[in-house]
Amino acid sequence: MNETPTPTRIRIRWGWFVGCLLLGLAAILIGALVAPAAGQAGYVAGVMANVGTTLLLVGIVVLLERRIIDSAVRVVRNANAEASESIRAQIRDLEDRLATEWQSATADNIAEKQAATKRLTDEFTKHIVDDASRGQ
Repeated sequence: MNETPTPTRIRIRWGWFVGCLLLGLAAILIGALVAPAAGQAGYVAGVMANVGTTLLLVGIVVLLERRIIDSAVRVVRNANAEASESIRAQIRDLEDRLATEWQSATADNIAEKQAATKRLTDEFTKHIVDDASRGQ
């Protein structure tokens, strides 16, 4: 009943990947050709700093993103399961109370049993709404 769907495999778009690599390398080479001869060392140092920053950001964003999202999904799934189980238990309790109420029903006290049923369901509804509005 609580089956988790198997995650779909991430498809790498190799054309975009290779295209980005080639464009990046071309931009670096064009920059090296345009940079004045006296500023070549500064250009290379700047490129290396930018490459290092990019790799750092890729490591944070790409590699940790999945773990962060998976953890958040797991927390939400567990909270949802707990809330669902809590509501199911409350519904079973209401069903038991209504069944107990109607076990002693006779032709003479039908109106009384209907009023009691309405009172019990109103109390149940109020309790559920109060819990939901408190965030529980």
